[in-house]
Amino acid sequence: MSARKLIIYGNGQMARMFLDFARQQFDVVGFTVDRAVLAAAEINGLPVVPFEEVETVFPPAEHLMITAVGYLDMNELRARKFEEGRTKGYRFTNYVHASVVRHPSVAMGVNNVILDHLAIHPGTRLGNSNFISSNASIGHGCAIGDNCWINSGVSIGGETRIGNGCFFGMNATIGDNIDIGARCYVGANTLVSRNTTAEEVYISANGERFPLPSADFLKFISRKQT
Repeated sequence: MSARKLIIYGNGQMARMFLDFARQQFDVVGFTVDRAVLAAAEINGLPVVPFEEVETVFPPAEHLMITAVGYLDMNELRARKFEEGRTKGYRFTNYVHASVVRHPSVAMGVNNVILDHLAIHPGTRLGNSNFISSNASIGHGCAIGDNCWINSGVSIGGETRIGNGCFFGMNATIGDNIDIGARCYVGANTLVSRNTTAEEVYISANGERFPLPSADFLKFISRKQT
């Protein structure tokens, strides 16, 4: 059976990176982006078509669409283009890497991009237009809304509920049975162990610089271990 024809919305780093993933499962025929930000006519030899007229080049009846953009405006761009694409008549698909451990009881909407080597445990539900990067772990019975960005290494405890439009930086950790309000920003390496309300920001301090060069530091800790 021939691969399904896919159009990627986006022309930035996210879209270019995602192309290599998408080609594993789809026949990617082109990109589309708003005319105002169309910077080049091609990406890796594939045409970039103005979104305003994409349906005249790639008919909705013959092509699927997926959005591959970052978390601009707390994921609002991805949400907006998903709705506009559906209005044009496109069916949106999911991309789930073959290495993902996804149990049969997991349910999800459409327009989700789920990269490699992560686990989604039983009973979890995902909405539409979420991005989940490599090596994340999502516990059992979670409810994740729409338009969330979950970066590499994020760990979400079981029975946690996440509102729409949230951002989680690399290696962020969310405890079990936690409510995360809509459009919250959780920075890299940050632990959240209590409920939040909408649009809150949680960040952790950067690592502190130790006042020794690296070689001297190794000698220092070696002396402490003897």
